[in-house]
Amino acid sequence: MQPSEEIKQKLDIVDLIRDYIPLTQAGMNFRACCPFHNEKTPSFMVSPDKQIFHCFGCGKGGDIFKFVMEMEGLEFVEALRLLAPKAGVELRRQDPRQTSERMRLQDIMDISRKYFNKLLRESPSAENARKYLKGRGLKQETIDEWQVGFSLELWDGLLNVLKKQGYKEAEIEKTGMIIKHQTRHSYFDRFRARIMFPIMDANSNVVAFSARVSPEKEATEQMGKYINSPQTALYNKSKILFGLDKAKREIKSQDLAIVVEGQMDVV
Repeated sequence: MQPSEEIKQKLDIVDLIRDYIPLTQAGMNFRACCPFHNEKTPSFMVSPDKQIFHCFGCGKGGDIFKFVMEMEGLEFVEALRLLAPKAGVELRRQDPRQTSERMRLQDIMDISRKYFNKLLRESPSAENARKYLKGRGLKQETIDEWQVGFSLELWDGLLNVLKKQGYKEAEIEKTGMIIKHQTRHSYFDRFRARIMFPIMDANSNVVAFSARVSPEKEATEQMGKYINSPQTALYNKSKILFGLDKAKREIKSQDLAIVVEGQMDVV
């Protein structure tokens, strides 16, 4: 079975759409005011029997993939990636030559997230970082939920991990995770000896990192307490709000957002 078909079998369109907008039962179907155009009288219908939606006002309709693509502004592959975890479907990594550049960059960021998180949990070098986070009141489940991590004090720790996964230095540089040396034809890790906060887009894809200096190095650090990923093809600083992926549904439900200054404030 294709992953898309398996996802459609495991996810109910009514439950999915209800996460975005309130639905009212109308006989065998459900209805709501259309989220894709302004209207006062509901013309947006959802059929649990056919597992489709259709708006009689603007004409938009389709299955769960079409709804998520329209609602989130995604391409099909991105919608597939978003819905797969919700359905408990594992997507197999494709041959790198067959994937788009954007997907490869997102894979690089996801591998980086997992690598940093594993280091925070297991590396002896991260002991001071673990003590700092515990002292700030973070429980292990909170660290896991936000996928906080740690970068080693190495010039090429992450670089070597990514190269072993088959990624080229030039494409890793496009994610902002490594920097090209000004005088030598070599690259080095941007983040070293820092507590790593993954920055997600609204669809929970890692697009950047904010990195706090490890506590024991704070007094002598020359780069600043926090350094962040640069603007990249994945990361537009003016369009990303840390934590929005976790809060967006409640923001819609409450019609309210509370904005604070830093990552630790949000966490």
